[in-house]
Amino acid sequence: MARRTAKDTARLIEEVARGERLLEEIKDPELRETVRLALRLHKDPFTAPDARTRSRIRSRVLASLRPHGATLADRVTIAFEILAKPAPYAMRAFAVAAIVLTIAASTSVVSSGSVSDDALYSVKLASEQARLALATTPEDRAMVELTIAEHRLAEATELATQGNDDDAIVATSEYGEHLANAAAELAQVETLTPDAQGLVVQLQQKIDTHRAVAAAAVARLADSPSTASAAQVLAVVAAPADPAASDLSPAAAIAAQAATATDQIANVAERKVTPVATSAAAIPPAATRPAAATTRPTAPAHHTEAPRATTNERSRGERAAESARKAADEAKAAAKKAKEGSRRTPTPTPHHP
Repeated sequence: MARRTAKDTARLIEEVARGERLLEEIKDPELRETVRLALRLHKDPFTAPDARTRSRIRSRVLASLRPHGATLADRVTIAFEILAKPAPYAMRAFAVAAIVLTIAASTSVVSSGSVSDDALYSVKLASEQARLALATTPEDRAMVELTIAEHRLAEATELATQGNDDDAIVATSEYGEHLANAAAELAQVETLTPDAQGLVVQLQQKIDTHRAVAAAAVARLADSPSTASAAQVLAVVAAPADPAASDLSPAAAIAAQAATATDQIANVAERKVTPVATSAAAIPPAATRPAAATTRPTAPAHHTEAPRATTNERSRGERAAESARKAADEAKAAAKKAKEGSRRTPTPTPHHP
C-alpha cells in the first residue's frame, strides 16, 4: 500500500465530509480513525474552560509570581507617564494663549495711532489704562501719563487738521490733564532721589517740545476758516506758561501750569457753545409769538432740517465743553496733589564725611 501524504488525508476528509465517500469504504483502520476524529472535531469543536476552571488557573498563576520592588527607573518612567497625560491639553492652551496675545499686541500697535472717531480707539484707551495699572512706582506712572499726554496732543493735532474742533478740544484738555498727573506723580519723589529730579527736567523738555509742535500746527491751521477754531485751542498749548509761584517745587509748578492751561481750554469750549445757547434761548416759544406770525405760510420741506442740525451741533459742542471742564477739574486736583506732595516730601540732608 502506497504511503499517503497530508494532502491525501485532507482530501479524503473533505470527500467524506461532503458525502462523496463513506467512512466504511476506507480500508486502512488508522486512516479511517483519523478521518473519524477529524469529522468529530469539526462537528463538536473544542470549548473553553468554564469560569471555575479559569479562576483556579488564575489563582495558581498569580500565586507562583514573585514581584520585585520598583526601581528608580520604574518610578521615573511612571512619573513621565503621569506628566505626559495633560501635555496635549497644555500645548493647546499654550497655543491659544500665544494666539490671543499676538492678536492683542497687534491690535494695540495698530490702535496706537487712532483718534476718537476710529473703531480701535477704545482698544487704545484700554491699553493705556492697563499700562497705568501695571505701573507700580511714581516714576513709572509719570512716564505712562506723559506718554498718554503725547498721544492726546497728537490726536488733537490730527483732529484739528480735519476741522473736528469739538473732538480736538476734548483731546487737548485731556492732554493737560495727563500732563498734570505726570507732574503730580513726580512731585511726590522729586526731592528724594536724583533720578526723579532728572525726570522732572526731562518732563519740562518734553513740554517745550510740545509747545513747538502746537505752535507749528497753529501756524498751519490758523489761516483756514475750517480749522481756525481748532487752532485757537492748540494756541493755548503753544502759549508760554505763566511764572509759577515761588513756593512750588519744579514738578508742582508744571502741574499748576498744566491745570491753568486746561482751564483755559475749558473756557474756550464753553465760550464756543455760549453764543449758540444764547441765540436758541432768545427765540420765543410758539405760544408767546404774535398771532400774525402763526398765519405765515408753511416753509418748504427742505428748510425744516436746519433747526435739527443746529441742535445736534449745540449738543455736541456742549458735550465737548463738559468733557473739557471735567478734564480741567481733574488737572486742578492733580495740581493740588502735587503741591501737597512737594510740601510733604522732605529735602534730604547732605551727609558730610
